[in-house]
Amino acid sequence: MSSALKGFLKANRWLLLVLALALLVRILYLSCYYSILDWSQLTVDNYYHHHWAQSIAGGNIFGDTTYFRAPFYVYCLALLYALFGTSLWVGRIFGVLIGLGSVAVTYLMGKRMFNAKIGLTAALLQSMFPVMIYFEGELLLDPLFTLLLQLAVYRLVIWFKNKTISQALVTGLLLGLASIARPTALVFIPLIVLLLAAYLKNAGAWAKHSIIFILAVSLVMAPLFVRNLVVAGDRVPIASQGGINLYIGNNSNADGVSAVLPEPLGHNWRLKEITYLAEQEVGKRLKPGEVSSFWTNKAFHWMRNNPGEFIKLYLKKLYRNFSNREISNNRNLGSFFNEVPILKYNPLSFGILFTLAIVGIMAGLGRHSHIGLLLLIILVYVLASSLFFFNSRFRLPLLPYYYLLTAFGLFSLISYLRSKQRLSIALLFGAGCAALFSFYPLVPLPRGSSPLPLTSKGLYYYANKDFHRAIYYHRLALSIDSTFPETNLNLGACYFKLGLADSARYYFEREKRFNPDRAKAYTNIASLHLVNGRYAEAITEAKQALAQKPYDIMANMVLLRAASATQEVDNDSLVYLAFQACESTSDDIYLLNDAAGLLAGRGNLSPAESLLLQALNSQPPPIETDDEAFAQTFRNSLPRWEKERARTNYQLGYIYGLQGRYRDATRHSSVAIQGDSSLIEAYVNLVSGLLSLGQRQQAESVLAAAIGKFPTNRHLRQLQEYLDK
Repeated sequence: MSSALKGFLKANRWLLLVLALALLVRILYLSCYYSILDWSQLTVDNYYHHHWAQSIAGGNIFGDTTYFRAPFYVYCLALLYALFGTSLWVGRIFGVLIGLGSVAVTYLMGKRMFNAKIGLTAALLQSMFPVMIYFEGELLLDPLFTLLLQLAVYRLVIWFKNKTISQALVTGLLLGLASIARPTALVFIPLIVLLLAAYLKNAGAWAKHSIIFILAVSLVMAPLFVRNLVVAGDRVPIASQGGINLYIGNNSNADGVSAVLPEPLGHNWRLKEITYLAEQEVGKRLKPGEVSSFWTNKAFHWMRNNPGEFIKLYLKKLYRNFSNREISNNRNLGSFFNEVPILKYNPLSFGILFTLAIVGIMAGLGRHSHIGLLLLIILVYVLASSLFFFNSRFRLPLLPYYYLLTAFGLFSLISYLRSKQRLSIALLFGAGCAALFSFYPLVPLPRGSSPLPLTSKGLYYYANKDFHRAIYYHRLALSIDSTFPETNLNLGACYFKLGLADSARYYFEREKRFNPDRAKAYTNIASLHLVNGRYAEAITEAKQALAQKPYDIMANMVLLRAASATQEVDNDSLVYLAFQACESTSDDIYLLNDAAGLLAGRGNLSPAESLLLQALNSQPPPIETDDEAFAQTFRNSLPRWEKERARTNYQLGYIYGLQGRYRDATRHSSVAIQGDSSLIEAYVNLVSGLLSLGQRQQAESVLAAAIGKFPTNRHLRQLQEYLDK
């Protein structure tokens, strides 16, 4: 071992021990996490990041439309997926490494701002803090944003001390990276420029440093702006998520802690829905940036017209940022923490941090130059983020500064108590007031427990076809709130899958009664009528669903299936309905294939062919704004899309065979098999087409291969018997 390495290890031995402890705790946490069912049950944002990263890793690097969410974290995740394969372990280990980096930077900040002892204590707090450990293990952008913002603040401290242009550049670049992870970081630009005026007395130097700093931030953001402009023709600097998030936090139904929109959108709103509503009100097609502006204006309109309610709600959100209560939209953190011993028995909480941080502020403000800076960072971020809505992970980026203030406050309090100074009484009083403010629920949460975490579990098992376990969780959700939107609907869907039609209808009807403005209940009732052969009733219910959501794919499918099954709808009307449905759903490939199959079944081969040719040329929805990417069953993923395109080719092969176009039939049947080798019907079509072309030997070869894969298939056996004659 070289002397330089020995010197480094000796000089940093305590930090290395803290990092080793942090790593050990996180390894144990992931091991425990992996042993419970929640490991593979991702939440909404996790699924979105996971699927988006897979799309990028699969080659869709530049995407198809405006970024809905700041992309830096997802591109990092995509790079790791490309290098190591798609795995939840890859994403979660990435979070652990980010967390270790953040612990190290906390130490460096503490050492520079105060001393090594405070830096080490702050790092130790971070290494053990349960909420930090939890969020690092999720596929979320917040830990990366936390680290990048830390690095920017660390360089900011060095910049203010050294006053060099190079530090202005580095700080700007780091803040730019933080901004493309979460644009909230941009609120620090005016703060830094104002603070710089106090550190640089010369106006010329201040202007020069400020310009370099702002240009550096802009330099990092510029590629995203150019990309949005080139790809989507949309003048969005980073992402288009801000508008709807602002409206979520500022509307007549907002409670400050739920990502819920006014009914009928509710908790399960979709990008397609908010886009449709915006376009209906404006009266034209809108780009994602324009949709964001629409909802921003709606939020500000509500604020202006309801100043009292806005101020009251804003103050509640401010309080949430300092409350000990941890809140998450899609998972009950208390229940989850109880399943993992490292989190369950961990005594650290935000209330403890806040209490000791107040002590640190009282002891150091006006006496220590960096206390004011840390306080300003916390206040500016909280004031800005409270315009939206509160979630525990949104305050994650502030925790490193709380660790520093906590460590400083702890040592200050001990010092004053030992010296028996009168200030220690004031500090203890301040600590008591802070603890009361944070721990006591001055602002209660919305009345009642939310069924959403249980609903998420139920939907997870439903997607995995474990309908009995899904029913268990949906019934628990129902026991919390029997009228909550989609609770009855989800329970009915489970019974529908189990073939229990009466039970399914009972819960679908309850859903329609409690939430009449939601389209899904009508669609599901229509599906039930369709299965039971009540086609007129199915058409009526499907049309009611489409009156609310004309773009809904499932409602259009049910309508077309019911219309094709009844002779009361003639062929011309069915063709019209099919083309109208495809147009309403932006030529969704699944609907195009369904509609073509239904038309072909009625003998409408020419319009069916037209729809299938449209399907061949269709592309998946832009991943950036695809609602399906937020769900476990990402039906527009590339593998599933390719399988559906194989179905398109199979159907074209079938139609061309009926029309006597055997060369086209065999060509499309071959392409179908290449895209999805499980399509037995495509093998049947291919063999039949080859026989019609007189290519018996090749037909026998294909048939032998098909029977080898599907030895019990009746249609293949019939073809074999025909050839054996």
